[in-house]
Amino acid sequence: MSPSGGIGQVPYFFLSYAHAPDDDSMGGGDPDRWVHRLFLELCTDLLQITGLEKASHAGFMDRRLRLGEQWSHEVSRALATCRVFVPLYSPRYFSSEHCGKEWSAIQLRLAAHPAEPPPVIIPIMWTTIESSSMPECATKIQFHENGMRSHDLQGGLYGIIKVSSRRAAREKVILQLARRIREVAESSPLLEARDFPDYTTLPNAFVGYKSSRTIKVTVVAPDIDHLPEGRTPYYYGKMPHEWSPYRREGNHRPLVSELAEFARIRGIDTEVAPLDMPDGEQPDAPGVVLVDPWATQVPDMRDTLSKFGSSGARWFPVMVPWNDEDAQTSSAEPQLRRSLAQVIPGDCGEPAAHDVRSLDDLRQKMPKMLARASERFLQTAQVNSPPSGRRPRLIEPGDGDAQGRK
Repeated sequence: MSPSGGIGQVPYFFLSYAHAPDDDSMGGGDPDRWVHRLFLELCTDLLQITGLEKASHAGFMDRRLRLGEQWSHEVSRALATCRVFVPLYSPRYFSSEHCGKEWSAIQLRLAAHPAEPPPVIIPIMWTTIESSSMPECATKIQFHENGMRSHDLQGGLYGIIKVSSRRAAREKVILQLARRIREVAESSPLLEARDFPDYTTLPNAFVGYKSSRTIKVTVVAPDIDHLPEGRTPYYYGKMPHEWSPYRREGNHRPLVSELAEFARIRGIDTEVAPLDMPDGEQPDAPGVVLVDPWATQVPDMRDTLSKFGSSGARWFPVMVPWNDEDAQTSSAEPQLRRSLAQVIPGDCGEPAAHDVRSLDDLRQKMPKMLARASERFLQTAQVNSPPSGRRPRLIEPGDGDAQGRK
């Protein structure tokens, strides 16, 4: 295999980490290059201290987050055969659904051991996170004593791996880690799983973990029993949040799940919330509203959207998916757009409804939409008044004496 991809032999270790989001506003580049550097140095050290023929046989790293069937098979195979599991702890790690599923895959293999499970999970503190902020399943795993709790890692390995002046400390810690991986991989490795499911079907082991950042997601779409007359039920479920406007063979995931996964990669939790803000009340968290254009053709939902459009739209950005492969929606698009404009008008020159033409389009627009949701929340959130009834006054230079005489 390549050092970051396909498998040729059973890997000594599987490097589990939370993919950092690409951010073009920061000049592009690979945001996970430091993780990749750690991976390459571990593989190189293992080549020197083991009988491996190639450094590329040492480990597996999901270099790029890809969701195709072929790639998920490669990841599943690595999770089923690796001897040691190396998670990089960080706040983003425990918010990642993929990392939670990888953790579940290893727990499934550990449960198959006839005796006490071996210490095959070797965590690394990548960036600082307090144990009180970790899921319980992670706090039970001890860091290895040889260097993993040294003063060098108090701020996380990321803090030293990117600083050239700390090269000696970095090389020492990584070599110690490589020796620990070899020790476990050769003396008490995980039993290889023969019949192993696609890891994407496994539960998220971190599902109860709550990030300090949360965004509310509201889905305004009919359920399968309350569709407009003649509307195909193909894209709908028993509940509004099961709406899947980009459904196709091999991908039946609801849109809210796609958005939640994108947010988790950025260390943001999502909470599905109803569109029922009482009069006069302000939101307690940022939010995004996903609107099915067909909702405007259901009288009750149209009334709810109209009420939201007159007040709530100033708090929450609205995203309206359009699927060019949905012939029925494409044919009715002009009429649906007119209905949307009536219930959710624009505000201050900004359109209230932002078009999303595909899942790729959603991923491209989500960074700006999440940022816009936070901006709107901060702009409209209630500000506590000063304890005094008098309004504060700015003092110009030289006014101090005058202020004191009043």
